[in-house]
Amino acid sequence: MAPVVLGTATGAAAAAAATLGRPVWAAALGAALALAYWGLEALSWRRGAEAEIKAAIAVAIGGMVLRFALVLGVLLLVGLFARGALATAAISFLAAFTLYVGLRLFMYPMTPPRRPGQARSR
Repeated sequence: MAPVVLGTATGAAAAAAATLGRPVWAAALGAALALAYWGLEALSWRRGAEAEIKAAIAVAIGGMVLRFALVLGVLLLVGLFARGALATAAISFLAAFTLYVGLRLFMYPMTPPRRPGQARSR
C-alpha cells in the first residue's frame, strides 16, 4: 500500500510544482526520496527479521544510517548543482515523508485491536 500512496504523492508533488511554477523534476525527486526511504526500510525489516537479535539490531541501525545518508546526500547534491530547486525538493520530500509516517501509524498499530467481547489485559 505504501508504494502506491507514495507513487501517487510523487505525481501530486510534480503537478503542484507545475501549477506553482517550481521545478517539476525537483518536486518529483523529493517525493521519490520518500519512496526510496520506504524501500530501504522494508529491506532492512526483512533482513533484520531473518537474523538473530544482535545482528537484527545492527541491521536496523545500519539501515537507519543508510536511509538518512541517502536523503541527505541527494538533497545535498540538489543544493550543490541546482540551488534554486533545493527548497522544492526538500518540501516535497517532507510532505511525502509525513504522508508515509502517517500511513505507517495505521498500517502497523502499536497495540493490536481487541476483538468484541475480549477483556482488557493487565
